[in-house]
Amino acid sequence: MNQPVTHLEQQQMRVAAAEGLTFWHRVRFRLVQQAAAASGATTVLDIGAGSGQLGDWLLAQPRPLQYLFEESSAVLDAALAERFGSDHRGVDGAPIASTTLVTMLDVLEHIEHDRAALERIRARMAPGAQLLLTVPAFQWAFTSWDTALGHHRRYSRRRLREVAETAGFRVVSAGYLFPELLPLVAVRKLRRSQREHADFPSLPRLVDRSAELFSRGTTALRRAWPGGTSVVMLVQAGPAGEVRS
Repeated sequence: MNQPVTHLEQQQMRVAAAEGLTFWHRVRFRLVQQAAAASGATTVLDIGAGSGQLGDWLLAQPRPLQYLFEESSAVLDAALAERFGSDHRGVDGAPIASTTLVTMLDVLEHIEHDRAALERIRARMAPGAQLLLTVPAFQWAFTSWDTALGHHRRYSRRRLREVAETAGFRVVSAGYLFPELLPLVAVRKLRRSQREHADFPSLPRLVDRSAELFSRGTTALRRAWPGGTSVVMLVQAGPAGEVRS
């Protein structure tokens, strides 16, 4: 019997279309590109790839990186394999080379046992390999939107650092993204609707491009902001046995 499609799977299949690529996605994808360039990575392993938009974006760049995906949802995994080819499917549990940048873009909040998940990924990574994480910020902002998408929690920068470090990673950098969107989160919280729409809004092209330019500016100062709607953190795997208790 076929399993029912979840809200998250429905959302990811909708945003997989070109019109689903918003400024919010592109700003984060540029951070992936920058992290790969800084570390000398030649491959991006997208864990929890979802819609696969990161892969489309990376492969469209002038100097595309090799793109691999891992996705636990059978529905989304099948769509990704059809889209990119099964040879782009990463092997769960396989070693991760130091020349591979691992990404988990808004994935960790969907995992009940976040530290254990990071420990498993850390055990696969060669020393020096890096992982770029983004997660929704601040537990006070948790609403029915989070519930509809299957979020277990939201994070502060400090909380994400604690989870990453206890999983054996060294934090390279951390900051908040999209501080300019915090008022919208507050409005959504105050509305207290029974269930909020879980999709990304469709924006006019001019608004989307203007928002992207503004967000790229705030992203450049991400380490300075005391808050935002997302936390971004770049961590690095050290030698085996560095997991903290």
